[in-house]
Amino acid sequence: MKAKITSILVLLLCVTLTTSAQAPSFKVVKTGKGPAMILIPGLNSGGEVWDGTVAHYQKNYTCYVLTLPGFAGQPAIKTDHFLNSMRDEVLAFVQENKLKKPVLVGHSLGGYLALALGIKAPDTFGKIVVVDGLPFVGAAQNPTATVESIKPMTDQFRKVMATPNPEMQKQQEANMGSMATDSVHIKQIIAWGRASHYPTTGQAMYEMYTSDLRKDIAAIKSPVLVLGAWYGYKNYGVTKDITTHMFKAQFANLPTADIRIADTAKHFIMYDEPAWMFAQLDAFLKK
Repeated sequence: MKAKITSILVLLLCVTLTTSAQAPSFKVVKTGKGPAMILIPGLNSGGEVWDGTVAHYQKNYTCYVLTLPGFAGQPAIKTDHFLNSMRDEVLAFVQENKLKKPVLVGHSLGGYLALALGIKAPDTFGKIVVVDGLPFVGAAQNPTATVESIKPMTDQFRKVMATPNPEMQKQQEANMGSMATDSVHIKQIIAWGRASHYPTTGQAMYEMYTSDLRKDIAAIKSPVLVLGAWYGYKNYGVTKDITTHMFKAQFANLPTADIRIADTAKHFIMYDEPAWMFAQLDAFLKK
């Protein structure tokens, strides 16, 4: 009798352990072979933004391409802490799949998440690549900005985004020319935005603008490559020198970060200057 009870308890324990490991809320597409490389897209983007990157690396790396919940048609989740939830889910995914020192590559919001992961789990990841992302995007245009000073503006934006607004959507889409150069890519970016969950977009932007990791990045142990872009804002007086100075200031507490600024790429560097981006990544990964 005791043996039977013990067997039942063991079975229940196994069921509990099996069901406690929840599937991630993000979509994952696995391609290639070799060491692990995790690719995280930016705000509203689908994982397909990394198609060219996967084609370049799949012979030497197992590429895990994510699409975050609420973006590009992926079902949204309920959370008051979107970025922290994504950070913790990615970390859990790495641990559950026993990925050894995976390379992290993140674009924009994905780059922020890559830094956040490097901070929380400094011994877990191999190299980190940040593609036009920052530890504190709220201070990108105004270096004196603080979380408190920009909170009212971003909170208002979050409230507006809670309800889809066709006029605002048109206005946002009209500015997509600053994101990429080719019209085909611009149409794809717009399509992803239309397929995204507006409240999730608003929440994610609010959190990114009101999260300052500039001091925290000092905890990162992984080698970090940062690729920046400026060309999309040249008509507003932005220059490559100004952008270089801004990136160096943002990463001042991580002096080992290797910062490179593209010549003519807009925000989606993987679309505008793929050959340059791959040359930087290849050299960085071979070190």
